[in-house]
Parts: sequence; C-alpha cells; structure tokens
Amino acid sequence: MKKIFLTLLCLAISCATALAGEFYGTIKEGGKPVKAATKVEVKCAKGAYSAEADKLGSYRLFVPEQGKCVLSVKSGDVAAQMAVHSFDDSTRYNLVLEKKDGKPALRSE
Repeated sequence: MKKIFLTLLCLAISCATALAGEFYGTIKEGGKPVKAATKVEVKCAKGAYSAEADKLGSYRLFVPEQGKCVLSVKSGDVAAQMAVHSFDDSTRYNLVLEKKDGKPALRSE
C-alpha cells in the first residue's frame, strides 16, 4: 500500500512541475553580459517569481501559471520591464537592457 501511495505521489509531483512554464535566456547591457546576481523577476496574476543572472548573463526561472505577465530586470540603479506571456512550455527571452530617452528600457533580441 505504501508503494502505491509513493508512486502516485511521485506522479502527481512530476505532473505539477510539467505544467510549469520556464523563462530562460541571456541579458546584455552595452553589448556585454550583465553582472552576476542581476535580479530577474516575472510578475503574473497570482504571484511573483524571481531568479538571478549568472556571470555570463544567463538566467532561468519557472512560472507555474499561464497568461500575461511582466518581466523586469534590475541591474544596479537601472530597472526596466516588458510584457511577456507565460506558457506551459519553455520560452526563451534573450534580453537587452538599455536606455531610451534617458529612461531604462528592456527589449527582446
């Protein structure tokens, strides 16, 4: 009986994580990767999910809900955001952090 319960529990956990959407990619600023520990956050209707970029500017985070969200990147004093859509599958966003008209801006490469 315990084996059946554990098997069903493992299947339920794997199904729940399979429904999670993944955001991944790189972030550049001035043609170079952003500094390590640059904050990346995705805010959706039910919550906010965050991660940090590594020394190569790569990031990866999981968002367990689907729909319209806002992705924001904070590098030093510069914070920029853009609208994204979370799916149940992986989505790659290679991002460029820049300034437009003196204001921080974020765009997909």
